Amino acid sequence: MKDANDIWYLEEVNLFEYFCPINKGAERYKRHPKRNYKKNEFIYFADDTSEHVFFIDSGAVKIGSYTPEGEELIQAVLHPGEIFGELAIYGEQKRTSFAQAMENTEVCVLERNEVTSLMRDIRGFQKFLNKLMGDRIIYTQKRLASLLFKDARTRIAEYIMEQADRYGKKLADGAIQLRNYLTHQEIA
Repeated sequence: MKDANDIWYLEEVNLFEYFCPINKGAERYKRHPKRNYKKNEFIYFADDTSEHVFFIDSGAVKIGSYTPEGEELIQAVLHPGEIFGELAIYGEQKRTSFAQAMENTEVCVLERNEVTSLMRDIRGFQKFLNKLMGDRIIYTQKRLASLLFKDARTRIAEYIMEQADRYGKKLADGAIQLRNYLTHQEIA
């Protein structure tokens, strides 16, 4: 299981401090206080203008889209310490997916130009975002291969194991506790 702090720090850069300043008197916090979303509330929709990058402080966020037939396709479930909406800094003008709170969620928001300034000014920040994009591309490729070549039972088992590795909490008796937000049908 990965340490939750792994994603917040890269080359001694505290990403949490840049996205969610601890000192509420900080100028950045005054411009962009944390935003709270209730369970099932949408943070943004497909076709919204892509102007912000979001950092999850608490809660969970589902990224998804809809097929022409209206079926929901879940692309990712993200947790505290993770960033979403980052395509805004790579040229996305309009969102191609939606973001929805899966439980009461608090996010920190930065405008696109602030993130590009961080990329320019902070050693390691651009490397972090490039690695994030690469990891998400690899994850998408693996998921596509899984959908094409594996049965539903195998996909569900692999998803649960992956989530346990990434987000599971080891209990005193050795069991792993994992909060699941999706149904078997949504996972498959």
